[in-house]
Amino acid sequence: MKRILLTTVHRPLGINSDSCTEHVMAEVFHAQVTLAQGAFSLRDCCTGWGLDFIAANIAAPCTVLHYPTIRQFRHELAKGYDYLGISFVICTFNKAIELCRQARKTSPRTRIVLGGYGTVLRECDQYADFVCREEGVQFLKKLLGEQETYTVRIPLIEKRLSIMSIGAKPVAIIPVGLGCSRGCDFCCTSHFFDRKYVPLLKTPAEIHKVMIAVNPKRGSARRMAIVDEDFLADREKIVALARLNAQIIDKPILYQCLTSVGSLSQYDDMELLTSGLHGAWIGIESNRAQYPKLKHVDIGRLVTRLKALGISVLASMILGYDWHDEETIEEDFQYLVSLAPTFTQFMLYSPCPQTPLYKKMLAADRLLDVPYHKWDGFHLLFRHPHFSPERLEKLLIRFFEREYEELGPSVFRLMEIQLAGYRAFRNHPDALLRKRAEIHKGLCLEIYPLLRTGIQKAPSLSVKSHLKELKAIVESELPVSAFDKAKAHITPLFYLYTVLKNRMCSYRQPRMIRHVHDSSSVSSLEYV
Repeated sequence: MKRILLTTVHRPLGINSDSCTEHVMAEVFHAQVTLAQGAFSLRDCCTGWGLDFIAANIAAPCTVLHYPTIRQFRHELAKGYDYLGISFVICTFNKAIELCRQARKTSPRTRIVLGGYGTVLRECDQYADFVCREEGVQFLKKLLGEQETYTVRIPLIEKRLSIMSIGAKPVAIIPVGLGCSRGCDFCCTSHFFDRKYVPLLKTPAEIHKVMIAVNPKRGSARRMAIVDEDFLADREKIVALARLNAQIIDKPILYQCLTSVGSLSQYDDMELLTSGLHGAWIGIESNRAQYPKLKHVDIGRLVTRLKALGISVLASMILGYDWHDEETIEEDFQYLVSLAPTFTQFMLYSPCPQTPLYKKMLAADRLLDVPYHKWDGFHLLFRHPHFSPERLEKLLIRFFEREYEELGPSVFRLMEIQLAGYRAFRNHPDALLRKRAEIHKGLCLEIYPLLRTGIQKAPSLSVKSHLKELKAIVESELPVSAFDKAKAHITPLFYLYTVLKNRMCSYRQPRMIRHVHDSSSVSSLEYV
């Protein structure tokens, strides 16, 4: 039987070089959301979940590497593999090329497969024997001569957030679907699949089965993050899922997902809550944007409603539309701040190959000659009518800083959401919502020890005042124990440790993770 090695690109990451920038990291929050929040930034390590998903669904024995060094990669490849699969995006293309070169030297007989959204670059074909520009499981099965799969296995993939080097409970990663039919002009994931949705879990029953399999021995809830570009788009599917999920009360299902304001507006409060929604990542793009997903929705009212239900909101805004000048871009920033989202992502308008935006910029001869490793969402890729690249790139970083100065650390915004959820449902007649209230209370108390340090290190006087008020409210409404109060006096040590660690190393490299998948035995990694 053929032996397969799948790998992400190699370390180091998060360091300015010919193959990387400081913004290309093995994490999402610190790289793109809380990067200006210093020691209060949320940290995580996002592994290449798609590689473990592929490995769990092919018959051939497969080893998966996440973030190896070149040396570790060569050591593993030298063990003898028939196929090597490398996953990459545009900004890590140079790293993928280097792995191809190393593979040709180390194991000339190994056949190379390139995959991932970076394959929109036609240049990658010259470095590989095969290029996967479709869903990866079926592609590899055809390549290996295996039978087509109609049902999938979901491997246990977890990530664990931390703040000030203090870890939170793990969250399971659940791949549900790929692609999106909405086709926003900038969206690589939508146009990669020709504006088609590719379900991995096809029915509400299949999704529910995987969700209930997330059953931690310790913990009050089944916590998970859904991989799907717009998980709430199909109302019929989500309402059916809500009926199933509502029956799980002892350890209720709580999920975070990417979705859209248009999709969210389809549901009433009980449908969202009983489905298990706990956090929503939405693209608000710009107050002037005319995407269909944004039309006929009062976004401010929607965000306020979600927060009142104890549902956190990550709002994503795009900078660099043609209508943006110094005045209108500031208006968009103020619009974002007025929403007071739990988390905020700012990204530059970026024309990715295959998208309508790319074709438009190419036809107008507006594309700049920018090296691929700078296609990271933080570098301007086209000539803008009102901004130089340097000005817009600096403005992007400054908006992250200003958002933090005005709204404070996201972790305390998250605490407020939990407090709102606890208040809303602590006396609710529905048992599931009362259980959610208890979980909200528990999360509040987990964050509480950080508040004292948050007040001391607040980025502005207004944030300091607000956090003092929040602390008083929490202490008056929740049973804060003497132990929790004692931990608050220790937290400054963790803050100092994190500050010093950040100063000593600009970016802490992820450790290599190695997973071995063998379909002949039951893997401890698997849910189903």
